[in-house]
Amino acid sequence: MRAGSFFVRTWRILSIIGFVGLLMSSYISYPGEVAFRFNDAGQAVQYLSREVIFYVSIGIFILVYVITNAVARLFPKLPAEKIPNPNPTAWEGQRKKLADVYVSWFYALSAAFNTILALGLMVLSFLNRSNINADSNDYGWLLPASTAIIAIVIISLPIRLMMKPPVDHVA
Repeated sequence: MRAGSFFVRTWRILSIIGFVGLLMSSYISYPGEVAFRFNDAGQAVQYLSREVIFYVSIGIFILVYVITNAVARLFPKLPAEKIPNPNPTAWEGQRKKLADVYVSWFYALSAAFNTILALGLMVLSFLNRSNINADSNDYGWLLPASTAIIAIVIISLPIRLMMKPPVDHVA
């Protein structure tokens, strides 16, 4: 297993564990009505029940998980000429390695969504705890961080495809 594939699989597993752990702990810490929208003064202006947040989060997780897993499993079965490749001469005769790059990328995309969803639940939990004096402006990093995570994953695929495939070492 290559280092990149190992990193993606580890990230994916940790993101699933982190999401489930944060989902449970945040559900426990949420009040009955969870503030999710705040005005400029940091006061809550809109609320949702914690059950709605719980089930919507699970729904998004399952939807992303099912779609990315289905595509990752079906992608290697595509005919070689149907696989998008910006550098076909470098990847000629490397169909399995090319499919592995795409499968790892779909898993990374799934891990990115899980990570962002977990971070969102964590921030929402912090904002709704009565024992912590948190301001919604303290968590302005969430949107840029989420955007950066998605952008890095999306940009990584074309960069990886422009590189040469890994060489098999025969011992």
